[in-house]
Amino acid sequence: MNHLPIPLGRNTDLYEAASIPKSIKKLGVRWKKRLRISFFVIMMVAILAPIVLAWTGNIWIDEKKLAAVQQSNSYAKLDEMPDYVWKSFVAIEDHRFMQHPGVDPIGLSRAIWLDIKEGAYVQGGSTITMQLARNLFLTNDKTMTRKVKEIAIALQLEQRYSKKELLEMYLNVIYFGHGKYGIGEAVPFYFGKKATETGDRAVTLGEAAMLASLPKGPERYSPVKNWDRAKQRQAVVLNRMNELAVIDQSESTLAKNEQITVVPTAKRAAK
Repeated sequence: MNHLPIPLGRNTDLYEAASIPKSIKKLGVRWKKRLRISFFVIMMVAILAPIVLAWTGNIWIDEKKLAAVQQSNSYAKLDEMPDYVWKSFVAIEDHRFMQHPGVDPIGLSRAIWLDIKEGAYVQGGSTITMQLARNLFLTNDKTMTRKVKEIAIALQLEQRYSKKELLEMYLNVIYFGHGKYGIGEAVPFYFGKKATETGDRAVTLGEAAMLASLPKGPERYSPVKNWDRAKQRQAVVLNRMNELAVIDQSESTLAKNEQITVVPTAKRAAK
């Protein structure tokens, strides 16, 4: 019987075929090791970065400005206003406010992606706490340096104060247009009443939604300058509140049809 010879040389195809699994195995081990190291580094950065940023936030906080916030004559407390007032701001400005630690990773990631896509700063991704930090201690310059400071201060403020305290300060420092800062100044200017009045004189849902429209563009959406634009933006706020189940459809409709009286220009100038 004839037998085919089996090649035994080191350079044969059979030897090479047998050696391939070993090289693949070594490569796989190396990649697994690299992945474990990369994962560890990412986890350490994810854990330590917020801690370092929060600590750094102390550097940019002006304690005197922070202490002076609640000393303003127009300061309005959250408990003295209807709940739908602050809820309207949370719904349109930062609906995950109660869940995030001062920085919303989802909103910030989306903003960064849009900025990169457009090649310009088109969306800030700032949370309510970040807006508070900017209004109190920073400028409105659209730079990465300012954004880092804003994040660091926000993380620090979240460690110092409760969500209720942060929201109250936010409502009392944000710009509402026409030189008015804080809801305590905005309500009398636009509607001729106090932010903390009760009963028939309390801020209505329609008025609250109109006020919540202003942080995005205080002059652009001012009911004094452009009533139609202010009403359009008010509807956006009310629709958002309805989507988030803060109010129902009937409440939204009533607020949209509400007769809102803006203080006449002549009466405002006489004050």
